Amino acid sequence: MSAPALEGRRIDSDQYRAVMRHLPTGVAAICSTDPVTGAQNGMIVGTFASLSMEPPLVTFSVTHTSTSWPKIAEIGRFSVSLLSDDQQQVCRALSAKGEDKFSAVNWSESGWGTPHIHGSLAWFDCRTEQQIVAGDHLIVVASVLEMTPGEGTPLIFHGGRFGSFREIA
Repeated sequence: MSAPALEGRRIDSDQYRAVMRHLPTGVAAICSTDPVTGAQNGMIVGTFASLSMEPPLVTFSVTHTSTSWPKIAEIGRFSVSLLSDDQQQVCRALSAKGEDKFSAVNWSESGWGTPHIHGSLAWFDCRTEQQIVAGDHLIVVASVLEMTPGEGTPLIFHGGRFGSFREIA
């Protein structure tokens, strides 16, 4: 089959998902606090990445059907907590549907007024710069306002399961 003949083929979404499961991803919590109500909002992404060093920019993707992202986006500022390998319960709590996702999560407020999850590998405080529509997702581009390193090993999601990365010396 020649390349032009292949162009019209459709990729099956179930097959696409099955193939993409081979790519391990880190797990990050995106969180904000509503300045009016004081309510915390949070969600989990597996697409958080560095985008630019100068200026410092990060990116992640979020589905159009997310109910958490519109609340966070409206505020315009949020934190990112990179989850460590012992924070699977935090991941499950912030992935759940419902209003009180933070009831079982230990966190404290950053100087920017955003939730930092205790025990994470690192924290970023960010401001949304752009949202780009891409298929069934939004690509969020954000500037880094401040960041703080932590310690530990990352929580990894791969093949539908949680795991960790341990460096072998």
